[in-house]
Amino acid sequence: MKPALLSLLAVMMSVVLTGCDEAESAIQQSAVVRPVKLMTVNDSTSQQIRVFPAKIAASQQADLAAVDFKRKAELYKRKLISKAEFDTAKATLKSAKASLYSARDQLAYTRLEAPFSGTVAKVNLDNHQMIQATQIVLTLQGNKQIDVKIQVPESLLLTLKDVSFDDAFQPTVRFHAPKTLALEKGFTPTLTSSGQQGTYPVQYKEHASTVSPGSQTYEVVFSLTPPENLNILPGMSAELLLDMSSINTSGQVITVLPLTAIVRSDDTGETNVWRYQSGNKTLEPVEVTLGQVQANGIEILSGLKLGDQVVAVGAAAVKSNMEVKPLRWERGV
Repeated sequence: MKPALLSLLAVMMSVVLTGCDEAESAIQQSAVVRPVKLMTVNDSTSQQIRVFPAKIAASQQADLAAVDFKRKAELYKRKLISKAEFDTAKATLKSAKASLYSARDQLAYTRLEAPFSGTVAKVNLDNHQMIQATQIVLTLQGNKQIDVKIQVPESLLLTLKDVSFDDAFQPTVRFHAPKTLALEKGFTPTLTSSGQQGTYPVQYKEHASTVSPGSQTYEVVFSLTPPENLNILPGMSAELLLDMSSINTSGQVITVLPLTAIVRSDDTGETNVWRYQSGNKTLEPVEVTLGQVQANGIEILSGLKLGDQVVAVGAAAVKSNMEVKPLRWERGV
């Protein structure tokens, strides 16, 4: 299974900005910031018109309405104007104050606050650029947790109900990196025979309850703390390792193989599978005892032990002592 890493947050503006002053903070990619402050709008008298015209216009309208209301209130007391003119001035003042409060709220939206500390992965705008509401300003990546997403077929997802991911059933993830990398203390994975880094434990996070578009699979998400010795970025490929054979309701370890891995001999009547020998990279036949047929294959009651690798596809076309090379699926295949 080839998941993709994804831990992105799109920070979006919620208002339309009409201008900015000289006090700007240039956000550089790969800079760790909290909070993310895009710009500071200066509300000084000397730069008011250029900074945020909407707020200044609302403030001027409110001041003018207040003066007009005060004047007409005095005239109304002296019975020099009608009640209708007084009510109109009062309503105009309330409307101007509401517009001023709205402009102040819009001005407050020009500051962006990041919900978590992280790395700025991409800046989508340039300084002095006009933007619209809901337009993406920058992309922020979290540094504390990495999500590993995989697509699981429905036949396997059926077996995951009420499964506890404890030490006996611990999913792990493997990143393809040179074995010469220095391993930090606390993250000491084993090295595979091919010279790749070993595995890191992951924790189940969530899964989708609806099928993924265009496929009969469901998305399952695992998470892990980023290894300090590896530079893991969103979008990289990884290998998630799950021992599906250990999942059963009785608590006993049951091996399940696809039907394509089973080879029946017409001469002897034996049921065999081809086991891979990593020492000389050849195949050997192993007689097995079959159990019940399940949704994802058939049970193997005896003949194999934990850790054995067998031919899953094309078993009928191989021969004893045939030299083979294990196939590792590339990302996207």
